[in-house]
Amino acid sequence: MLVREPIPGTVKTRLVPAFGPTGAADLYRAFVEDSCERLVPEVPLALAANSPDGWVAGLARRYRVPLIAQGDGDLGTRLRRLATTALESVPRVVLLGSDAPTLPVAHVTAALHALARAPVVVGPSLDGGYNLLGVRAPLPDLFSRIPWKSERVLASTLARLERLRVSPVVLPIWYDVDTADDVAVLARHVSALATLGETPCPRTRRMLARLARRTAERPRPVRRALRAP
Repeated sequence: MLVREPIPGTVKTRLVPAFGPTGAADLYRAFVEDSCERLVPEVPLALAANSPDGWVAGLARRYRVPLIAQGDGDLGTRLRRLATTALESVPRVVLLGSDAPTLPVAHVTAALHALARAPVVVGPSLDGGYNLLGVRAPLPDLFSRIPWKSERVLASTLARLERLRVSPVVLPIWYDVDTADDVAVLARHVSALATLGETPCPRTRRMLARLARRTAERPRPVRRALRAP
């Protein structure tokens, strides 16, 4: 799972206008912790960090999972490096983002199982990207010249696979959380799950409640009536 240090102002920056840099970083931290809590008992997890020490390293120690360096470069360069390095020691790897705290663990296990019969597995996201990508052999061209951070990531990746004559397994679509609208969807989702007696993301749910209270308590600007001269 690709993870970044939750430093205010550097993670989930599209959430900063709604929740502030600290609130956005706190929410991201909850995403990562909840994901670790759910995944560690079910799949062989490793954390790919953008720093060799700090909060992510402590999280890796807490959950007793390997810590891998993402290295430098754009997202495609880092994904290619991680896939190539992992496949030197394991027969298949699933590259997983950390922006989908409610992603069912079943999607990850399904990806691992599908790689027994397919060379590539893709987990599409509602925003036009993907939340996971599984491979069982290095495919360097799969990560180059992709319009990262756009709604064309998934389409470009599938087109690239078609040119490479690779038929992927495509999992059910899910959603990432990148914008304030995504957070609203997430809040409704975890609330509905709680109503059903399910609490897969307790830290995220608590942080959403805290951020909602902060927003409600934020003073509203006073509008002054303009008097005609």
